[in-house]
Amino acid sequence: MKIGLFNYSDNLGGAARATYRIHKSLINEGVDSTLYVSQKTISGNLIKRSPYLSDRIFSNIRPRIASGLMKIFNPNPTSYSSISLLPSKWPKFINSSSLDLVHLNWINAEMMSIEDIAKISKPVVWTFHDMWPFLGSAHLAESAPSHKNIIQKLINIDRWTYNRKKKNWNNLIQIVTPSRWLEDLVKQSELMNDWSVTTIPHPINTEFWQPNLKENAKELLGIDNSKIVILYGADGGTKSLNKGFDLLLQAIEKIENPSKNLLLCIFGESEQTKINTKIPVLNFGRIKDDNKLRLLYCAADVCVVPSRQESFCQVALESQSCGTPVVAFSVGGLNDVIEHGITGYLASPFDINMFSTYLQQCLNEHDNSLTMGVNARQRALKLFSMSSVAKKYINLYEQQIKI
Repeated sequence: MKIGLFNYSDNLGGAARATYRIHKSLINEGVDSTLYVSQKTISGNLIKRSPYLSDRIFSNIRPRIASGLMKIFNPNPTSYSSISLLPSKWPKFINSSSLDLVHLNWINAEMMSIEDIAKISKPVVWTFHDMWPFLGSAHLAESAPSHKNIIQKLINIDRWTYNRKKKNWNNLIQIVTPSRWLEDLVKQSELMNDWSVTTIPHPINTEFWQPNLKENAKELLGIDNSKIVILYGADGGTKSLNKGFDLLLQAIEKIENPSKNLLLCIFGESEQTKINTKIPVLNFGRIKDDNKLRLLYCAADVCVVPSRQESFCQVALESQSCGTPVVAFSVGGLNDVIEHGITGYLASPFDINMFSTYLQQCLNEHDNSLTMGVNARQRALKLFSMSSVAKKYINLYEQQIKI
């Protein structure tokens, strides 16, 4: 069985990390898997860019063209949008290849156009990493472009993108979602309510993402061992509205009589940002070394995920696999990743008082936090190991190839 996974990048962003892990899990199970990307950062013969020179040359230019067009119709975006307009040669390569099945992932940033996807003649499985496939141009339901100026009134870019999907996607594709929440949204969508969909969680290498003594981790990171660490991390760091850093600051402000040893550690942003809060902040910036990131999870007493929306959440899973409990809002895929009261806490959306209370419990109830950390590690081993997830994908591939 020869499988080709397609994702814009092999390592940039949560979808890329998830796709790469699926790819590695398949290889570990003996599957002939190759990951095809527009942006390659990881060396290896099983990660490949387009064989066509034109696609490789314009891989950096294509997203800029689309971004420029989007700014005309949505000059003040609140989150990422895609029109997936520019044609590529990926369908030509796929259809002439020896691949038995094509596994699409996050193919935005103009890696493939909407029309490209319709041209694929091989069996297809498509893992959704956000809501874009069944929306218009938006990747989140609340972020569809507004239409105020004269150009926007003449052309509704969101509706235009949606109509292109509706026109071109006549062959039903097998969908995979990483959470039951996203599966339910697919089933409720106008575009894909009759498509076949199943939930398979993203895998994690539990042999790598494993606990280490907090004292050792703190020493290696240069953190005072007496510090009680709250860890926050996200793509874009503190700047993404969806990741909810503003909500975390509100929750921290409500902590009563905070210990002088409290320390907020942050990772994920390339630029240092001034943060006004009543506890010290240590910003690690964008971390490219997973060994360092693993140490951060192990050094933390609690990991916080105050996101407004998540289809899954790699940060929450990585933290739990390292034995650190997570406090989050009960939204989206976080309900699948975190077991409330067992591996962390899920506050009602977006109850700042409840979030703050759960955060304080993790910080003050040391023995209970240790128990939740052990539970989190065991749950990661049981539900999210690479072997268990790979076997679910292999079973699904075999079903699709037989059709």
